[in-house]
Amino acid sequence: MKIAWEGVQNAALDILRALVRLDTTNPPGNERIAADLIASSLGAHGIASVIRESAPTRANLVARLAGADRARPALLLSSHTDVVPVEPSGWTREPFGAETHQGCIWGRGTIDMKSKGAMDLVLLCALQRAGAIPNRDIILAAVADEEAGSDLGAKFLVERHPELVRAGWVLNEVGGFTLHVGRRRLYPIQVAEKGFVTVKMTVTAPPGHGSMPRRETAIAKISALITKLVNTPMRRNITPLMKRTLAELGLPEDDPGPLLRPMLSNTVSPTILRAGYKDNVIPGEASVVLDGRTIPGEDPESFMAELRKIVGPEPQFELVKTAPPAETSPDTELFELIRQRVEAADPGARAIPWMTPGATDNKFYARLGSHCYGFSPVKLHPHMPFGSLFHGNDERLPIDGFFWGLKVYAEVVLEFAGLKFGDIFI
Repeated sequence: MKIAWEGVQNAALDILRALVRLDTTNPPGNERIAADLIASSLGAHGIASVIRESAPTRANLVARLAGADRARPALLLSSHTDVVPVEPSGWTREPFGAETHQGCIWGRGTIDMKSKGAMDLVLLCALQRAGAIPNRDIILAAVADEEAGSDLGAKFLVERHPELVRAGWVLNEVGGFTLHVGRRRLYPIQVAEKGFVTVKMTVTAPPGHGSMPRRETAIAKISALITKLVNTPMRRNITPLMKRTLAELGLPEDDPGPLLRPMLSNTVSPTILRAGYKDNVIPGEASVVLDGRTIPGEDPESFMAELRKIVGPEPQFELVKTAPPAETSPDTELFELIRQRVEAADPGARAIPWMTPGATDNKFYARLGSHCYGFSPVKLHPHMPFGSLFHGNDERLPIDGFFWGLKVYAEVVLEFAGLKFGDIFI
């Protein structure tokens, strides 16, 4: 039975609206409400799913559509259902209203990344309705806690329930969006991501009464070290992937611009500063949390050694949390298929391999030997840059760009699973 494509588009839009209206802000999370909605929709189409909670309400859902050849490496379609917090005063529409305005769906999670969750869900349900049998298992995962490091989400599944998400191939977030560079249209496809190393740096000095000023205090010391960190770039280390990306873009390696600069070295940013407990006491201790990001080939030890060279021997380091970088070769059949379908859908545009400076769940799936790509396609207009929407105020998704991305995504998934779009949809 063939499925009407227009109906699939409308269903995806309805699911996206429903997911955005669920407040899954992390912290505290409560991804259970999203998992229950997805499970209900899957169940209505006869697809069984399992939910594994890593903590109360921190739910991870996994479903599987069996393929003809169970020995062929499975394809995992992954999304996360948690979202970052909002600052309501900075929004012009209701953050969890999923309102339609100016041709867009507005709300937290429309870009990051409930739109892909909606794509995954309607595609799996459509295949079930059509009675289509893929050449490999297709797994759907809707996971918790990605926005806070994935300990309760993908990492939990990989470590505690690997049989649910073990796959040869993974399609996840942060790739396939339109990047306008001058007159060129590019579609970065994530093949690599930086690791993270979160460090608490602490200094001490004699405490005292606030009425007796002194030059050397813990606050003065930490301030000087923060200034030094901000003004001292970490050593440049251009990976072979980034050399390839820069060459494809025709950009110089010495300074390719602010968008690509963070991908050419480890980076560190001070994010949380703590000192003092009373207004008339000079504190004896001050600390800052540092958000470190590591390129492929680096590890926490090499990062902290580089950090130590910048700040010197005095401050104490406490390693708070860490996760490794990840990289998959773009020289695979799946990446080539993505490239072909994207460029066919937007003639004149180019799909390029890309490293994201942020973190995704791919770094955990990669531990199981998966080839992981970020591919959540959406076509964006020049006045709507991806970076300003991702975690930003007034996050929104153009409906026409969402429908464009849904079709490209369906073509890639179907063809990789040995099926044809025209045999499934009309």
